[in-house]
Amino acid sequence: MKNFFKQYLYLSLFITVALIVAVWFVLISKGEYGVTLFFTIPVSIGFIIGYVKYFKRIGLMNVLKTSFKIVLGLVIFSMILIAAGAEGAICIIMAIPFIGFAMFVGFTIGFIIGVLDEKRHTGSVMVFVLFINPASYIFDTYTKPIEETVTTQMIVNSSNEKVWKLLNTQINFNTPDFILFKKGVSYPKNIKLMNENGKLRYRCQTNNDALQLNIDECIENKKVKFSLENQTVPMKEITPYENIDAKHLHDYFIVKYGEITLDKLSENKTRIIAKTKYSYKIAPTWYWKKWSGYIIDRMQAHVLQSIKTQSENE
Repeated sequence: MKNFFKQYLYLSLFITVALIVAVWFVLISKGEYGVTLFFTIPVSIGFIIGYVKYFKRIGLMNVLKTSFKIVLGLVIFSMILIAAGAEGAICIIMAIPFIGFAMFVGFTIGFIIGVLDEKRHTGSVMVFVLFINPASYIFDTYTKPIEETVTTQMIVNSSNEKVWKLLNTQINFNTPDFILFKKGVSYPKNIKLMNENGKLRYRCQTNNDALQLNIDECIENKKVKFSLENQTVPMKEITPYENIDAKHLHDYFIVKYGEITLDKLSENKTRIIAKTKYSYKIAPTWYWKKWSGYIIDRMQAHVLQSIKTQSENE
């Protein structure tokens, strides 16, 4: 194994990494967004580079140069995905920190195991590639959606009744200054209470689509709870194409319900609590939970700030 890598070093590196990248691209095009895509494959690529680099007896400076090449390769690969219409810029920007870290971890492990294999001749690189990746993919097939709830609250210097009255008319939301909203993540532009054949519902216009929100629970001056009749488009990606059909924009993020609760603190002070319950199954869940929770919290804060501004100025 050692002699093979020494003799065909760059050819082995190119063929193995090219095959793994091809699998990576297939997973994205099929909409398989899991641990295999975001962690195992990047670790594998880094592992192979680290393992093969060992046999060149590289120093610290060459390790840093290799790390730079890994980052550069990520950028080039990302541009290919965007150009091919398989992905958009926002999701790639979100994913790159984790993928880059995974590659660095793989590179470090591969380099260390290369040292061990020099003495033991175990051929660990082939064991890693042939067994770890299929095992990770099998794990992904059994991944179930995770449900999360995000709660955001704000104090409004207005009466409970005035805020409730606003919720029962039309609210025009301010233009957000959050960079991801400006680049395509969905946010509400306005919402209006409608009475259609005796059934109350909200009609919501976002920057990306129009939504019908069915009111499931309504307690006067206290709480309104609603669910989506049609699921929203989480974002419109930055892409050379008019549209891309990345699966995670439709099937991997589902809003269960939204809720606004009013808590009367005094005659002219009200606490507004916004809550969104949603499910997602993009893995690794702990990483994407931070992104989705952060974005939803910012969106809810944007909604509450608009309610605060209008209710205090009326």
